[in-house]
Amino acid sequence: MAVSNKELRAKRGTIDNLLFILRHIWSWDKGVFSTIGFHSIFMAAAPFIWVFAPKYLIDELLGLKRFEFLVGILIAAFLASATANYFTAYLIGAYRMKMSNIRFHFIHMMNEKAMAMDFKHTEDPSVLNSIQQAWRTVHNPYNGIGGVLQKLFNIFGSLIGFLGYVTIIFILNPIILAYLVVNVLINYYLTLRAKEYERNRKDELSQHERKSIYLGRTMSDFQYGKDIRIYGLKQMLMEKKEHFDRKRLEIAEDVQAKLFKVSLVDSVLLLLREGIVYVYLVYRVIEGSLSIGNFTMYAAAISSFASWMNTFLLDIAFIKVNCQYANDFRDFLETEDDDTKKDTTDIPTDKPYQLELRGISFKYPNSENYIFKNLSLKIKAGEKLAIVGINGAGKTTLVKLLTRLYQPTSGEILLNGVNILEFDEKAYFKLFSVVFQEIKMFAFTVAENITFRERAYEMTRLISAIERAGIKDKIDSLDKGLNTSVLKVLDQYGTEFSGGENQKLALARALYKNGEIIILDEPTAALDPLAEYNMYNSFNEMIGNRTAIYISHRLSSTRFCDTVAFFEGGKIVEYGSHEELIRLKGKYAEMFNLQAQYYRDQQLAKEA
Repeated sequence: MAVSNKELRAKRGTIDNLLFILRHIWSWDKGVFSTIGFHSIFMAAAPFIWVFAPKYLIDELLGLKRFEFLVGILIAAFLASATANYFTAYLIGAYRMKMSNIRFHFIHMMNEKAMAMDFKHTEDPSVLNSIQQAWRTVHNPYNGIGGVLQKLFNIFGSLIGFLGYVTIIFILNPIILAYLVVNVLINYYLTLRAKEYERNRKDELSQHERKSIYLGRTMSDFQYGKDIRIYGLKQMLMEKKEHFDRKRLEIAEDVQAKLFKVSLVDSVLLLLREGIVYVYLVYRVIEGSLSIGNFTMYAAAISSFASWMNTFLLDIAFIKVNCQYANDFRDFLETEDDDTKKDTTDIPTDKPYQLELRGISFKYPNSENYIFKNLSLKIKAGEKLAIVGINGAGKTTLVKLLTRLYQPTSGEILLNGVNILEFDEKAYFKLFSVVFQEIKMFAFTVAENITFRERAYEMTRLISAIERAGIKDKIDSLDKGLNTSVLKVLDQYGTEFSGGENQKLALARALYKNGEIIILDEPTAALDPLAEYNMYNSFNEMIGNRTAIYISHRLSSTRFCDTVAFFEGGKIVEYGSHEELIRLKGKYAEMFNLQAQYYRDQQLAKEA
């Protein structure tokens, strides 16, 4: 029986997650392990210098009092300590640079997954929470994978030092050693329980954290500045953010309360530990079975042992808990996409392309409401199809299905008679030039926003695209022209384009790509009807014989299309040419006449 990804995740343990981290470190920078090895040696050796040096100094002072011998001990101790501390500090600096580089590699893995996973996941709240958890795992150098990297650097040195202290104390008295071990283990167990409780609150914390971060960004994002001021959203946004921040604080206070209780128990155990051990050592000195020098050595060793063992065990607990965060990171990386074929079919070379929806039904993930049920539609090769209807008719969802951002719940979509799932996804994406309903500009230059190339773009093709999109005059008026930054996010001198200008830039983007199938989803919503009419009229001439789909709830484009499909409630209720639907005198004719009256009123007002 096949084991699902979910079951595999449940079986992952600390060792499995730790090996995942180590394998990637090994693949990126093998030198990390030698750095850890040398650091462990120097880190373990340094404290023992001042465990043994005082013993020999006191023994000599209480014995022969040889000046040269005392000076020799001090010089040797200082030189050894200086050497160990120098190399420890040097290796810490070297490791920090390596650790940052490795953490950036993990961040790159997360970003790459976020951009490559099926688009449907970007609209799934559970996956968004998973992304937030993955981000928490990699963005902080002191927690998650960053924390594991730090503890790995210290834990081997702690282990070596711990074994050295165990040997010394065992020689003193095995019972004292056992007592110290039990004492520290109790504290370790309680701390681990508290840390695991903190970890178990992560899902709830991630939800509140994601919402708080969204609201915080919204309040400081200039794109929302006009709405915030005009509609008086300041108080509402602040109250919402304060609500989620309170939830985060409540969780943090709850966790800290448990950690505080553990620290109280640790303080009590420390008093008992130190009291009993020192009473025993004093007793041994009084009865004459322990010299003052050895008393000093054992006292230093016992004091350091508890600290080192506690640190060692807490490092193990920390790694154990944070490897669970690494497990979250792996869960996100293994977010399951739709099955894709390993053996793909080549994209057909016969152009223009024909698209066909055959018996399509679709509902969004985590929803029981169908957008389409048994929808069929053929878009002929070279046809210019207008898809119209009121908002909520399913027009934008159709774009997502045609471009393969989502897969149908049932039925199939065909390109030149071949199911689009048979093609390589990236090769299929290349067929489309799309102007999406929600236009997004990047904080790049104008040229980069259109070509999505840093340097290797075709200037002639770019100039042609901005001319046909009607945005060339605006760009030429800018001081830096095509090299002007868009937005002020990365460049304080960046330019803010209007809604209509952004739509023209998006249109230029689609024209530059020069895809074989053109899809325009509400591309001129920010333009007035006459400007929209003029743009469609000129743009229609540019399409040539390519297949084109216009999607709009405004009908200025439909007269230039071969066919019109009127959608309502996820169904095609009217289908035919513009003239045929006007003669039908149905819903399309009614909507067209209402909008035509608006166009005429605007024209009259303009002429007046």
